Amino acid sequence: MMLHLNEQDQAAILKLFDELDALTREPFLAAKAEFDEKLAAHCGIAVADLRPWHYHDPFFQESPAVFGTDLDAIYKSADILKLCREFYTGINLPIDDVLERSDLFEKSGKSPHAFCTDIDREGDVRVLANVVRTERWMDTMLHELGHAVYSSKNIPQSVPYVLRGASHILTTEGLAMQMGRLSKSGAWQQHMGIAPTDPAERQKLDAAGAKVLRNQLLIFSRWCQVMLRFEKGLYENPDQDLNALWWSLVEKYQGMKRPEGRNAPDYASKIHIVAAPVYYHNYMMGELFASQVHHTVARELYNGADPRTVTYVKNPKVGEFLKVKVIAPGQTLSWNALTKFATGSELTPQAFAEDFKAK
Repeated sequence: MMLHLNEQDQAAILKLFDELDALTREPFLAAKAEFDEKLAAHCGIAVADLRPWHYHDPFFQESPAVFGTDLDAIYKSADILKLCREFYTGINLPIDDVLERSDLFEKSGKSPHAFCTDIDREGDVRVLANVVRTERWMDTMLHELGHAVYSSKNIPQSVPYVLRGASHILTTEGLAMQMGRLSKSGAWQQHMGIAPTDPAERQKLDAAGAKVLRNQLLIFSRWCQVMLRFEKGLYENPDQDLNALWWSLVEKYQGMKRPEGRNAPDYASKIHIVAAPVYYHNYMMGELFASQVHHTVARELYNGADPRTVTYVKNPKVGEFLKVKVIAPGQTLSWNALTKFATGSELTPQAFAEDFKAK
């Protein structure tokens, strides 16, 4: 029912994730072997003895902190809101009015999270955040303001009120992810004037940022396989041994070993299973959308330049492209029709694979 309400076909979604599995399996296992070696050495155990609790995040959704990379260093003296203003103004998607209406810094009793909300579908868009000078919050603010520009702020009033929103959760997440990725890009940092002046240091940070992003997205893609396929199995046969189903999928797609002798509903500690059913796959499809749109921008606005070098900085044509091809249709186009309208083809994992050399 959730797939139906989200205008998604189960067979098509599974086919998409099968293709993604094939493209990411070997690169993921290669990256994981590097994590495993460092984690095992740090814990003083053999690689074969690693278990989920050794991975820093027991769900293995994110990259373990094993490389000693300090991506925060470059943002310790940066004005994150100023960078956001300059960046979005430079691509002709200004967000000054959004920031003026928003609640952006820490205070007692405030929600520690971040989100963007469209108050009235008439252009009153706001962000709640808790900005500090770290790479995470640079990513977060670029991300949330990506949601802000993909809203009634830029969807024309000619679009009927009930359709004046993002085409789909995956398309607004995709645009936000597309922007958030820039925080780790050495080229973006250089174009924004905050990169280290020393060439060797700049190159080191650029390589580290690219590796962190690549590992993060490869790991996340495998985790999303578990969530999608577990929920499929859960609803097909809720009376089966769900603990065994969960760990068999974790072993198959994430390469982690189940704890011996444990028989507990670990899957139930993931809040989405209960509170947001059959939703998680949209995050991954958003990442695919982000890559596909980014490659289209590189091809059409940068004469086919290597997408990894394209940062959008001070290019108003990028904002115009996004307004016309992604934002303006609102919900008048379904998510796959919008993807085809914007990029020339329906959603595939190919651009994502090329971005992260997952071949």
